[in-house]
Amino acid sequence: MKRRPAIGRLRGKTRAGRLALWDALLLELGAAWTTHGVAEVGAGERADTVLELAAVLAGTGASLEVLEVHPQRAAMVRAALVGRGGTVTRVDALEPSAVRQVGVLRCANVLRQYPVAEVPAAHAALASRVVPGGRVMEGTCDAGGDVGAFHLLEVDEAGHKRAALVFFSSFSRGFAPIQLRDWLPRDLRREVRQDGLMQDFFERWTSAWRTARTGVPAEDFRRAAHRLGCRVVDLAAVRPGAAAMVWRPPGGVPGP
Repeated sequence: MKRRPAIGRLRGKTRAGRLALWDALLLELGAAWTTHGVAEVGAGERADTVLELAAVLAGTGASLEVLEVHPQRAAMVRAALVGRGGTVTRVDALEPSAVRQVGVLRCANVLRQYPVAEVPAAHAALASRVVPGGRVMEGTCDAGGDVGAFHLLEVDEAGHKRAALVFFSSFSRGFAPIQLRDWLPRDLRREVRQDGLMQDFFERWTSAWRTARTGVPAEDFRRAAHRLGCRVVDLAAVRPGAAAMVWRPPGGVPGP
């Protein structure tokens, strides 16, 4: 029998504030989340990021569901969410399920140690939990949540497509496009190389950055993004100077 992709294969550590920029981008880039709600895959060893997401959604009318494989963590988060409107669903794997579908599903720092060959099946399973018109955010970030990238999968009646990549940074360590290489989603991390799927994009991004460079990291990021024709999302309200770039290639994000 084919093995199902498991949630919780990883250590699943997190810390307060790690997903703060993700929270802001969820509100900015998500679709149908107010009506259909939001789901978070995995809670981590502490409830900090789940509680922060619940606080962000409070007052919007959007529901929050946490999908968690570990019984102890599920119980921990369930207790932490008492009075905050969120629910916890125990799951055994990233697989299509009869649980209700949501408008936006976030899967942060979960697939980073999966074999690349398993990522398409994991994406399909995640997308199966999202209503048509909704989206999946799947990717990774550093331990402090200061730099990262994620797939934006868009779901319709026919299935899902790899619509965009979102890159974000607080610029606490300066900025150069190559800094984002190690924080690409799992299936693209080794593709910034000769003949790799991301080589052309990173070469164009680096060229745009060098041409637009002023020495101010946040400004250089924005200028380079505009030269590439990418949308820039201001995240300064969350962390001073922080911003994101949405790369939406015409044919969708390439896949291995």
